[in-house]
Amino acid sequence: MGAINITSWGFAIGAGGQMAFYWRLFPSVPQWIPAALVFVPWLTVFTISFCNRPPFGPGPFRRCLIFAMSWYAAMTLIAETLYFALAPAPSGHFPLAVARVLMYAFGIFTSVVFFRACKRLRRYETEHAT
Repeated sequence: MGAINITSWGFAIGAGGQMAFYWRLFPSVPQWIPAALVFVPWLTVFTISFCNRPPFGPGPFRRCLIFAMSWYAAMTLIAETLYFALAPAPSGHFPLAVARVLMYAFGIFTSVVFFRACKRLRRYETEHAT
């Protein structure tokens, strides 16, 4: 449980890269709106893995991990697609190459750990099915 909690911080760092994209794409939107959207995966995983024991069984826990990974992937894909379609002018001092490194490196690292956890949870479910 502790490994999943620690690994969830990868989603938090990756969300910083996603925020850089969304803030550049929508400069007139208040900054807390994209921040609230991109931190959903981290908040989900952090909440369900904070305690030593999960708040529910292996099935719902696995589905929460899948939800978090899917949300993160969807937000990354939407950010890249909108950036390609809208092509905003460069602004600010934070280069998007750094944002991409944060999004992809930390997101992929975190997802690998979560995939392994989902696989173990699925195996546990099938072995202990009644």
